[in-house]
Amino acid sequence: RRAQSGQQDRAARAALARAEVATGVRSGHGAVDLPAGLGALLPGGLARGSVLGVRGSRSVLFAVMAAAMGRDGWAASIGMPDLGWLAASEAGVDLARVVGIPGAGMAAADVVAACVDGFDVVVLGDGVDLGAGARRSLLGRIRSHGTVVLATWPGAPVLHAAVRGGEGCGAGTGHVRDRVIAVRRDGAPTTVLLRMGQRPEPLEAPRRHLRAVS
Repeated sequence: RRAQSGQQDRAARAALARAEVATGVRSGHGAVDLPAGLGALLPGGLARGSVLGVRGSRSVLFAVMAAAMGRDGWAASIGMPDLGWLAASEAGVDLARVVGIPGAGMAAADVVAACVDGFDVVVLGDGVDLGAGARRSLLGRIRSHGTVVLATWPGAPVLHAAVRGGEGCGAGTGHVRDRVIAVRRDGAPTTVLLRMGQRPEPLEAPRRHLRAVS
């Protein structure tokens, strides 16, 4: 009976996964294994063919970008002329596989669509102006191609990062060796602490906390 129950459970999960792919909830292209403790904020990983926002820390953005690129993926950066290429490289982003487009201009939707079709990861700056209709149209392409888009779009999950501390700077001297960054996801009570040096490392296990609301 236990074996039969296990088979039924697996069959139910498989049917649910197929339904989620069919309705666009999941892309069907697998998931990105996020670095350090960030996986606690996105159970199941970051789905390929989805949009994720990262606010407050370029280091966290670069860590997610590098993970989504993997060993042979390509990325496009649109509307971020001040991306910070050295910091991106130190975070593990292979700059030999990144194309930078400083600005998309009036043809932003077409530029983003072309990059979604041709790149594994697309990073959008805040100045890339896309209307609601353009975003809806792009979502179908994103799911179809399995592209990871890092942008703050309405309805997409957002990771919020804030620096909690660090080491290296004294009284106006020295240089920053690493930083402690707290990361949380919209609508979730879990906060992850990361030590961001050349590579992100989990500082401690994710903690649960209460947040006062009014």
